[in-house]
Amino acid sequence: MTDGHDHNGLQGQQYGGQQYGGQQYGGVPQAPGAGPDGGAVQRPSRGFEIAGFVLSFFGFLAIAGLIMSTISFRRLGRAGQPRGLSLAGIIISIVVLVLTVAFIVAGVAGASALLETCQDLGPGTHVVDGVTYTCS
Repeated sequence: MTDGHDHNGLQGQQYGGQQYGGQQYGGVPQAPGAGPDGGAVQRPSRGFEIAGFVLSFFGFLAIAGLIMSTISFRRLGRAGQPRGLSLAGIIISIVVLVLTVAFIVAGVAGASALLETCQDLGPGTHVVDGVTYTCS
């Protein structure tokens, strides 16, 4: 055991070559972005995040946007990076997909009703309740 002072004037007790109680030196400071083992951490690319966000606005391409945004959301989360654009891409993709499906369902229902009306009326131009139908 030593007198409690090391050669730098710091107080602490030393047992078997190890310093206890005082400030310790000898470790190499890690650079920003360095991993726990001292190696560099691979920062995930923002490409998937941006592509997913952009694709989220375009109808059925929003499926690809949803997938890409979800992948980037998970990757960035594991890396401790901000992931707001990925979250926005996920939300916008879901909204656009729901609206796209709703418009398709409404279009199919409208076309079905039109075909049924034309079957009842027969070929030609007809005015029913102020609406003009042209059936062939």
